[in-house]
Amino acid sequence: MSEGSAWDGVAAGAGRPVTVLAGGRVIDPANGVDRIADVFCVDGRISAVVPADEADAHRAGASGAVLASGAVLASGAVLASGAVLASGAVGSGAAGGRVEGGATVIVDCRGLIVTPGLIDLHTHVYPGLGDFCVHPDRAGVDVGVPVVVDGGTSGVRTFGLARAFVEGPTVRTRVLAFLDPCLLYLATKDFLAHRLEIAADPRNLDLDATAATVEAHQDMIVGFKVRATVTDDPRTSPFLEGAKSIAGNLPIMVHLGRYPYTPSLANLDAIAALRPGDIVTHAFRGHSGILVDDDTAVDGRFAAAVEAGLRLDVGHSGSDFRFAAARALFDLGYLPTTISTDLNLFNTAGPVWSLPETMSKIWALGVDLVDVIAMATANTAAAIGRSAQLGSLDVGRDAEVSVLRVETGECSFTDGFETISHPRRLTPVGCLRGGVWYKATGQFGPGYRVDSLDSGDLSDDGPGTGSRTPPTETAAAGAAHRPPRSVRPAPAAASPPAAPVFPAVATSPNTPGTTGTTGTTGSPDVPVPTAGRG
Repeated sequence: MSEGSAWDGVAAGAGRPVTVLAGGRVIDPANGVDRIADVFCVDGRISAVVPADEADAHRAGASGAVLASGAVLASGAVLASGAVLASGAVGSGAAGGRVEGGATVIVDCRGLIVTPGLIDLHTHVYPGLGDFCVHPDRAGVDVGVPVVVDGGTSGVRTFGLARAFVEGPTVRTRVLAFLDPCLLYLATKDFLAHRLEIAADPRNLDLDATAATVEAHQDMIVGFKVRATVTDDPRTSPFLEGAKSIAGNLPIMVHLGRYPYTPSLANLDAIAALRPGDIVTHAFRGHSGILVDDDTAVDGRFAAAVEAGLRLDVGHSGSDFRFAAARALFDLGYLPTTISTDLNLFNTAGPVWSLPETMSKIWALGVDLVDVIAMATANTAAAIGRSAQLGSLDVGRDAEVSVLRVETGECSFTDGFETISHPRRLTPVGCLRGGVWYKATGQFGPGYRVDSLDSGDLSDDGPGTGSRTPPTETAAAGAAHRPPRSVRPAPAAASPPAAPVFPAVATSPNTPGTTGTTGTTGSPDVPVPTAGRG
């Protein structure tokens, strides 16, 4: 992160829109930064990140220095209009929202946490193509997340339709994508591509067409999401091998678990088939075969893959994250590389809710706050090969920035099977998306209201975090969790193939605290819980 004079940065943008995130605790893991600072953005890009002592010196030396745009920012966050902002409030440099030389928006972030823009690595956000998808903003800016990645909702032939939607006027969130390599794949409530068996039909694979689509959409496609179904050989997936043959440096994501109707690679065979830098989502789901010896060690194939560079993603979903499995793996030294939600219609009202809520669960399990933030920013950007554009607050980048509050008190968290308590929760205040401030208005956690204010409204005079009661503000970090690892040697016997499952079709969301509908989690991207394999 380049630190410089905010006044120089703003002066260079005179006449253009200016946004200031003032006085927050800036945590930028990619650059090793954790300090009170101001973040200045000009014309949609980060122009400077200024430590509070430097900003104070400038203000003192200039008798309450006036920014190039005409707004005044003093220690009390007093604006030219005379308004004094409350913590988390937003204001502009004049009563009408504009000042001479351009518009200025100042967000008072005192007592709040300012991070690089959160990135949700695994969502489903193509409504219409996938009938269990959520609107991108429900996973994104409405809950303080400026960037989301769709987890392979679409195959090759429908990707243009998906792109046209997410770049349309109703979407404010930045959407990137994993592409399913099949010609036709639709992630639907009834697992249509698996029920019709096209997800396991080699005739549905045209690698030349897939490669051409990736090339044509390389600014949006960040990798492949492969459903590792099998045909003749239960130990080899032609879909995974095909994707590997054309992926190059793009990562491949697979999930742990089975799909209905079509057989797939056993979990450990899928893990062993992945390359360094590839991603396994739902990595902490439990009953995956990773943990052995009464959860005191891991299978050697998993250990070898992680040692070689396999990335572990949370991918919470409705039933694919278990506190018990996470605790066991954390105790063995296997922490998430990335935190994601697998957000879809079946889990937005619990147990997942949002990325900040999912981050809170990892924090509650003892992972340091700075590491938790890295798992949703710098690590995610690296996993999708976008570290040069996302994941840090480097000067000159698009202004994708998230602002969070730490609520303290008795906070409860559920994975859908177990409920735990923790004295802190991350709640979204808002985010900058391309330099534009969006207040968090979505239902980001259990019991929180959906704010009635429009997230583009900058005239409100309160933080609007959607909390039931005013939280105590703190930015304290949790204890670091870095235990040793224990590995059992890999067995010599071949893994049995994962048999297909024939579920009852789910028609309603799972209820938090229950195991969901019989036979299926309701998400085409989640393993299907059956007897002994929930």
